[in-house]
Amino acid sequence: MTSVVSRAFEVFHSDVAVPPPLTLRGANAVDSYSQAMPFDPAEDDPTDEYLEGFAFWGVVYLDARSWRHYLPRLIDYVVRHPDDPAMVTEALVRSLRPPDRYPPRLATLDTDQEDVVRTFLEQIALGDVMPHVQADAQQALEEWWLPDARCRPTEQEIMALRTTPVAHRLVRGDVYRLSVPETFTASGLRVIPEESRRVQTWGGLMCGDAHTVVAVNVTPLYARSLADSVRARATLFRDILPSRPIVVPGSSRAERLDGLTHGDSPAEPQMLAIVFAVAGDELVTLSIRSWPRDDLAREVDRILASFEIIEA
Repeated sequence: MTSVVSRAFEVFHSDVAVPPPLTLRGANAVDSYSQAMPFDPAEDDPTDEYLEGFAFWGVVYLDARSWRHYLPRLIDYVVRHPDDPAMVTEALVRSLRPPDRYPPRLATLDTDQEDVVRTFLEQIALGDVMPHVQADAQQALEEWWLPDARCRPTEQEIMALRTTPVAHRLVRGDVYRLSVPETFTASGLRVIPEESRRVQTWGGLMCGDAHTVVAVNVTPLYARSLADSVRARATLFRDILPSRPIVVPGSSRAERLDGLTHGDSPAEPQMLAIVFAVAGDELVTLSIRSWPRDDLAREVDRILASFEIIEA
């Protein structure tokens, strides 16, 4: 398998040559609900110990550029450590299985890069050196990397998903209601006394392929005023943004913030829209985290337009 390693470094040369936007160390910080730290040439030297310490939990968060940066290094590690107790192999092979994420990773490889990945997976799937990931490698090949793979959508299929009308359903809390895509899964109401709030979330794929999360938090105004809440949430955005007043039916006062937020990786900023609406002596905060794409923006606006305050 040594030939696939040299070929991997050759075809991913331009990706390896530049620092990744999100390091595996930074991705581990994201997994721990912290902000990713920037690349540091000393701290992020991709030694075996580094990969063993950060790959298993970190690979899933990597944006496409960062993932391609690490692919040949991970392939090299796997070839040299067939018994791999640190589960680097599992992290790599599973990252090669669909469904592709949005923004995509699997679909960003060129023909030569795909050929290296296919060869790497075939050597695992057809050999007996790594039986613990053999089934995963076989499935990855059948699902994405072989001709007529059963889980690899065509460009026409992706476009059809994105242009299919999104059906919505009405959901209701004790002091608000709004509509969300029919396919979204609800978390149910959670009451968090230590934070003086109650929250519900809904999440799923919107417009076919983009994971989106809708959240509604209700807090007493004595705990934090509307103005204080706007100032606190403004720190979530990449740029300093002023809020603007809007009309929310049933609310005496409402403000809106929207723009690009940090996301998991600096290379993949997300779109965040937040509406703050006064409901009697409480503040209802609706937030929608999605991606900067026109079809998604239209659906986000549709959700926001449906938001209203109701009597408890």
